Order: sequence, then C-alpha cells, then structure tokens
Amino acid sequence: MSWLLESWHLLLPKPWSAILLAFVAVLCGAWVGIERERKEKPAGLRTMALVSLGSCAFTMVGYAFTGSTGDSGRVAAQIVTGIGFLGGGVLLKGPGTIQGTTTAATIWTVAAMGMSIGAGYAPAGIGLAIMIRGVLSFVGQWERILFGGRRTESLGVVFKPDNGKTEIKIDCLLDQFGILHAKERPHDASEGRRRLVIEFQLSTRQTHEFLSLLVAMPEIVAIERETS
Repeated sequence: MSWLLESWHLLLPKPWSAILLAFVAVLCGAWVGIERERKEKPAGLRTMALVSLGSCAFTMVGYAFTGSTGDSGRVAAQIVTGIGFLGGGVLLKGPGTIQGTTTAATIWTVAAMGMSIGAGYAPAGIGLAIMIRGVLSFVGQWERILFGGRRTESLGVVFKPDNGKTEIKIDCLLDQFGILHAKERPHDASEGRRRLVIEFQLSTRQTHEFLSLLVAMPEIVAIERETS
C-alpha cells in the first residue's frame, strides 16, 4: 500500500518515476478534457492533457531545483500565475453575461491535479481527476434538476435564412444550451423568412443568457412567446 501513500519519486528509480508520472498526468488530463470536448468548449482534450502535463513537468523541475538552487515553491507559484492567464483566455464576454467560467475553473483545477502528480502522488491526481469529472457531469445534472425550469416554454423565432447560415447559428446556440426541441413552421413566415418554434426548459439564469444571445443575432427578425 506504500504506492498509495508515499511519493513515487521515492519508490521508483530515475528516470522511470518521472516518465510514469508524466504519462499518468497526460491520461488524467485527457480524461477530464473528453467531457469538455464533448460539450464543444474552448479547452478540450488536448488542452487539458497539456495543462496537466505541463504542470506535472514544472513541478518535477521544481523538485530538481531544490537540491541545487533552493526553493521549489517558487516554481509552483509561477504555475498558478501562468494558469491564471490561460484560464482568463477562455472567458468570453457575451451580451449581458460571461461564458467559459466553468472551463476556466476546470483548467485551474487540472493544473492542481498535474502538480499533485508531478510531486509524486499519482493516486491523489487520479482521485482529483475522478472528482473533477464527477463535478462536471453528475453535479451538472443535479444542478439542472434542482435549478432547472419548472415548466416548458415555447418561443416563435422569425429569421432571415441568409443562405442557410442563420439556421446553423441557431443550431449551435441550441446545442450550447442543450435544447433539442425546435420545429419549423414555414407557413407562418413570409417574404422569404423562416420561422422556428423552440421549446426549452432552462433555469432563470440560463433563460436570460439564451435570450440575450438570441436577441444579439442580427438575422433574427422577431421573437414571440407561444401560447399553449
């Protein structure tokens, strides 16, 4: 059981300990990144794998510096600072809202995971990877159940087709919010315009975000609430 509690740098000979830890860091980062990739977020599989690997490598280099030049904590502090800039790069300012906060927080936590692995505690890094995936997946589902919309709402959206470009934009927006129900009513529109009826069940905050992004699209001509 010593491999669960002690640093692998003490249990494995060099350079195999560093190679194995780097490999574990890539696997854990990629596993977390798969969830972000499936949701088409700015930082996906490759980004998370590289963040984890980079944090792991810098941590191991910091430990190597300890024996000759002093404090390894300086390297760890610079990792946190650098990850802050990287996380800030995925934040997007939208109309009335900021997007990408969950992905930025994921990058920050993946860096901590990589540092744990780089310090030699691979089981701790694997445990962190499981917890990160759990928060992103299961806690996200629980959040939608707890704070999701209590009733289904319907919107009628009239838009200019623009040679099919507008429909692609709307489809991407629906995918972003997990909205699957949208049906066309071609006879309700005129002058070359098209009309979609969108049914959704979102929390109040998500509804505001969705409507803000929908209103910001210049091709949208009218938005009408459907009555049952």
